[in-house]
Amino acid sequence: DIRIQQYGDTAVVAFRLVGTTMKDGKTVVSNYLNTGTFLKRNGNWQAVSWQATRMPRPEDEIKKEIAAAQTAFHQAMLAADLKTLEALADESFIWTHRDGEQMTRKQLLDQLGSGQLKYTKLETTNVTVAVYGDTAIVRGVSPRQRISFPGSTGSGDANPFTAFYTLTFVNKDGAWKAVAMHTSRP
Repeated sequence: DIRIQQYGDTAVVAFRLVGTTMKDGKTVVSNYLNTGTFLKRNGNWQAVSWQATRMPRPEDEIKKEIAAAQTAFHQAMLAADLKTLEALADESFIWTHRDGEQMTRKQLLDQLGSGQLKYTKLETTNVTVAVYGDTAIVRGVSPRQRISFPGSTGSGDANPFTAFYTLTFVNKDGAWKAVAMHTSRP
């Protein structure tokens, strides 16, 4: 898809560039629309301007990535896999609980790491994914159960419960990061 239009000592080159990279063991293909302006000086063509625009990826492909990211996020919470959670959650991540209490990424990692927050069951059902450019909203239902510790500050609940959740992801430098989660119960 290369087009070259020459206007005397000036030429405009337009083409589609396909970039293939490896990220986390997976091949990622990105398509770009490129336009370059060249000027002929002293018999040599030199680029004087360049513009590249990333083409949107198919929405179905993005939805699959987001669904996998939200599954990995919840599985990491269940397993207290701090490394995976740290990679999936942005530094600005905030979890707003049903009572309005907010938990930062650091607090979540600290509580999971110390065992103060521990799930014995954490599943997801009725998951829907909506994509809005570089933002994705995941909504779902989550049957869960936590371990209750004597003297805990109310964060434990030995009884199974169902949480409804909304999890927001943004695409930062090609990686989907969770930036916000809200949970509530019926």
